Amino acid sequence: MHERKNIINALLTVIKIERPSESYWRLHFSCDKPLVVNPRWICPHLKLLFADPLTGEIAFPILDENNKISVSDRVRQFARSYSIRDYDERNNHIVIDFSIHASGLATVWSQQAKVGDQVGFVGPAGKLEFANQYLILMGDVSALPAICYTLGHLPADHQAIAFIEVNHKTDIVDLPKHLSVKWMIKDANYPNQLVDALMNWDFSQHDNLLFWGGLEGSLAQQLRHALKDKYVNLAPNAIQITSYWREGLAEGEFKHRD
Repeated sequence: MHERKNIINALLTVIKIERPSESYWRLHFSCDKPLVVNPRWICPHLKLLFADPLTGEIAFPILDENNKISVSDRVRQFARSYSIRDYDERNNHIVIDFSIHASGLATVWSQQAKVGDQVGFVGPAGKLEFANQYLILMGDVSALPAICYTLGHLPADHQAIAFIEVNHKTDIVDLPKHLSVKWMIKDANYPNQLVDALMNWDFSQHDNLLFWGGLEGSLAQQLRHALKDKYVNLAPNAIQITSYWREGLAEGEFKHRD
């Protein structure tokens, strides 16, 4: 007999709202169900489920008769993936940063959110766990929450480096001092700044490399291919580059690709 899957459908309630920088809102949530967030996950995420603007109802996925997760078009229409910025296990509180865009379901919701507002979610989940790898994280401001969570949970003796491109100086945050972090300010005349910085870095003194990145779709694809061409002896799962957004498309209009 197959073990029955357990999917956590839950509600998050806004308990605090902050604006740490020009680029994003930070929302603190309480959760109505106990969660399991593995501190060894690299860049854990969850799927937020927003209410239908017409009905105000939140739709959740279900398990079908074959024990498979069934996601209806209605659920998919109002679902968005977000990284966990922080998790307080004792109080079961989650922190999520919402990048500010000109439009989009999640952007509008986060900017209008008030204490007491609710959003559904499925998860959390993490595709990777760190072990003894030399961890190389890279991303633009959209991946900053994921990178900060991961660096903040690494053991003090774990080696890692991060390459982060942000929109403004106010986006730069304090991270553990023993870690190497290369900050860059976005330059419209140099869109490949982040990719070039990473590809020109010398990692020859390190073994067992693990790359993780989150950035704009076309740059993610370019970086993914460049890393695979340069580090031909790495296992396929040692290069994890995700398209966090795509130039010219609103959130929900493209598919993330790992």
